[in-house]
Amino acid sequence: MKLTSLVYASVIAGVMSASAAWAGDIGVGNATYDGGDGSYKRAREEGITLLIAADPPNTYQDEKTKEYDGTDVRIFREITKRLGIEKVTWQLIPFDAMVPTLLANRGDVIVDNLHENEKRLKVLAFTGPSYWYGSGVTVAKGNPLNIHSWDDFAGKTVGTLRGSVNHGLLEKRTDLKELKLYTSNEAEFSDIIAGRLDVGMEDDIKVGQFLKKHPDAAMELVADYKPLPEEYGYARYALRKEDVDLNSAISRALAEIRADGTMSAIIKEFGYTDRNLWFFPVEK
Repeated sequence: MKLTSLVYASVIAGVMSASAAWAGDIGVGNATYDGGDGSYKRAREEGITLLIAADPPNTYQDEKTKEYDGTDVRIFREITKRLGIEKVTWQLIPFDAMVPTLLANRGDVIVDNLHENEKRLKVLAFTGPSYWYGSGVTVAKGNPLNIHSWDDFAGKTVGTLRGSVNHGLLEKRTDLKELKLYTSNEAEFSDIIAGRLDVGMEDDIKVGQFLKKHPDAAMELVADYKPLPEEYGYARYALRKEDVDLNSAISRALAEIRADGTMSAIIKEFGYTDRNLWFFPVEK
């Protein structure tokens, strides 16, 4: 029994050592990703421009330090370090301007995570999965309009972030009183609190973080709302379709970060849990 345990421990140690060495290959630049388009090589030699929006807790600029921070920012600081990309430029732009900016070659990666969907796949390429999240519904404190489901939005003024997956879903509805589109979550939440908006649809983690910072806000998360399948899934990052080498490099780095515990540590700093590492279908 003792011998078996020693052998087992030795094997595990060997695997862990090999895994660590493999992960280190990215950091020292031994992984070349030379599929032919040269995008990873350019990023190593010339630097990379990462596109983000004012979209806490995923991406934002800290008001005090003026530094960029957030779940996705920290993930990409780790990715660029492992990939040996030393020159990194962060560009803060409106959420709905990120895709046009990327396609106009004024940025290299959309770092503020995006849901992969059919419309976006026509013009963008997506990385491997990062972490999982879903939509949440916000209403005035006490839920005076009795909002609990997607059907309850009928006849109501509903708001969401312009260019988001919820924007695409809500604009197909013809039974809303009004659809209001915002360029920041703070503006949307302010309208909920002020009574100018009946329902807000945002990522549940954003709502939770806002309420944690503003516990006295006259707003609440609808606890029993169950999002549609289109409203939740893995967060991913977007690149131009032709930048295959760079996509491969980033996707491998993401897989390693998820596997070695780094992703878990990062997302927990922003209110997520290990449940958000793996996709869980929402039961109807």
